[in-house]
Amino acid sequence: MSLDWLRYDDSTLYWLNTDRALVRHQPGAEPVELTPPGFRVGGGVHAYGGGDFTVTQGTVWCASADGLYRLNSDNTAVLVAPGAFGDLCPGDGELLAVREDEHGDALVAIPLDGGDVRVLAEAAGFFGSPRFVAGMLAWTWWSARDMPWDGCEVWVAAYEDGQIGDPMRVAGGPDESAIEPRWGPDGMLYFMSDRTGFRNLYRHDGTAIAPTAEHCAAVPWQLGHASYCFLDDGRIVLTTRDGLLLAGSSHTVPLPYASVRPCLAASGSSVALIGSSQVAVVRFDQDPPLVEVVAGAAEVLPVALDGGLAVHPPAGAPDDWSAPVIVCVEPLVGAVRYFTSRGFAVASGPDPLDVAGCVAVAEQLIAAGRAVPGQVFVRGTGLGGYTALRAVSQPGPFAAATAVSPVIDPPGWSSTAPRFLRPYAARLPGPVTAAAIDTPVLLIHDTDDTDVPAADVVELAAALRARNAPHELLLLEGTGPDTALTAELRLYQQLLDSN
Repeated sequence: MSLDWLRYDDSTLYWLNTDRALVRHQPGAEPVELTPPGFRVGGGVHAYGGGDFTVTQGTVWCASADGLYRLNSDNTAVLVAPGAFGDLCPGDGELLAVREDEHGDALVAIPLDGGDVRVLAEAAGFFGSPRFVAGMLAWTWWSARDMPWDGCEVWVAAYEDGQIGDPMRVAGGPDESAIEPRWGPDGMLYFMSDRTGFRNLYRHDGTAIAPTAEHCAAVPWQLGHASYCFLDDGRIVLTTRDGLLLAGSSHTVPLPYASVRPCLAASGSSVALIGSSQVAVVRFDQDPPLVEVVAGAAEVLPVALDGGLAVHPPAGAPDDWSAPVIVCVEPLVGAVRYFTSRGFAVASGPDPLDVAGCVAVAEQLIAAGRAVPGQVFVRGTGLGGYTALRAVSQPGPFAAATAVSPVIDPPGWSSTAPRFLRPYAARLPGPVTAAAIDTPVLLIHDTDDTDVPAADVVELAAALRARNAPHELLLLEGTGPDTALTAELRLYQQLLDSN
């Protein structure tokens, strides 16, 4: 788990710590935790949550596993409404949010001074990004048959006296993903769109802001993304592959991070961001802009960026290093230091990789002399675990795979999967079969993970055992992540020692 989500309230900055505790940082002071001990911020809306807290009129609101909470000044949390909430945003004397249940989504409003949750709109599909400005409300919607990167629409409507007027679609459709609507200081609506094949920023009047042949927004696996923000003078700051870009300028502020979380927050002429294991503030009132680390790890792990590929070399490695490499289906935020400190390099893309992407990363590193054939491994979690297993179900560069709580049969799982993931799971190829796997695999399943059926993992392990195929099954029962990492390291080290 990494540092997550940022919000400014005037000059006070808030974020989530690695243990999902909410932290407040005021200039000149040490960060302070605001949540009660053991309280974890993060709701289950759309499987992965997002936009899990906000601050309005000095009050902090947050989503947790069982509902929406208000935090008090004495570090207590009061349950306001049960349910799955996310994408929290201030409205006009109220809190706006997305609420999900088994039937679909709702845009809801909660009075700041108390009162019942009020439903503004309902849909069998999905809502996101409720964003309010003087009498107007914007939001996103996408079909229950799609993922938001397949096709997503931005809608606007008048919003007065707590009622939504006649809505109008302003962007997006079956062949366009329009996401992250936000009202600018000029009163205009802005949003990200992939209409050119790249997720770039647009204004409601059709103007492209800083068009470029690269993605300036992350794939929307979560709600609440903020890949751009506005300085107080109206200037726009965007995330790019190489750092932060000030729109209208060719100058990019370089950052020492493998990736930047899509949760920028602005106050005055400063932009806060989360990169790797640090919270940093970039001050655009100086030339060149000043980057100041305000929290997190004292140092950032070395990383080489190549066309969006992030490669962390082993700790203390020389410039011409060559090492065993772990290719991660999704960025391995929490355990990179664990493996690099033990002589491994860790590689990942900016977004989750498919099988072809994993193979391409491995082959690229072998061709560059960074990895040695027979010393490249692949690992993934959930649907990423499925990808890792599929990657070793065919001839290729991988010497072993680690699959954490893997989905074994996505099409079969799609009927019981979290609602958000059903379209994605249904489109994946058929189940992983033991007959196709001859490469050593480590299957790890957390018994607390009720979204992924443990029975499928156990059945695959039994089929591998019947074939005498090299494998290990590790069922975790509250033993913590260290046990899993130790088992994963042992697998890789045994294969290296046997070569």
